[in-house]
Amino acid sequence: MSRLIEVWGDTVDTRHMGMSIALGAGIAAPTFLLGRAFFTATVADKTLAESYALLLGLVACLIAAVIAARLFKPKRIVRESSTITESRREALEVIAADGGEWTDPAELSAEVQEELRLLGLYDVLAEAHEEAKRRQEVHP
Repeated sequence: MSRLIEVWGDTVDTRHMGMSIALGAGIAAPTFLLGRAFFTATVADKTLAESYALLLGLVACLIAAVIAARLFKPKRIVRESSTITESRREALEVIAADGGEWTDPAELSAEVQEELRLLGLYDVLAEAHEEAKRRQEVHP
């Protein structure tokens, strides 16, 4: 049985998540309660004392979050696949089916061409453009 679940876009171990929650509660709650006792005794305005204690509790939550993040890294599963180009091509076909037109990527500015290359889209777009040209020549 897998203990991995997805939370806010990251894959986490449920045991580690539970320990992180316990760590947060174990640090933040006592800090808030001690802060409330201290500020209630030292600050004349009760509302202000409660606000200071709450602020101290929030800082403790942040500290607990940093500690948990260092202790328990997300369990990301990264897979590279040769189907990336195929899925990009399928996405382009969907765009074409919706009436999208292919611009020759060679006609774009050098900056845009470089960005397309970095994203791995230049060759896919060039191939789609050539295929669209061939289809127009066959079916004018």
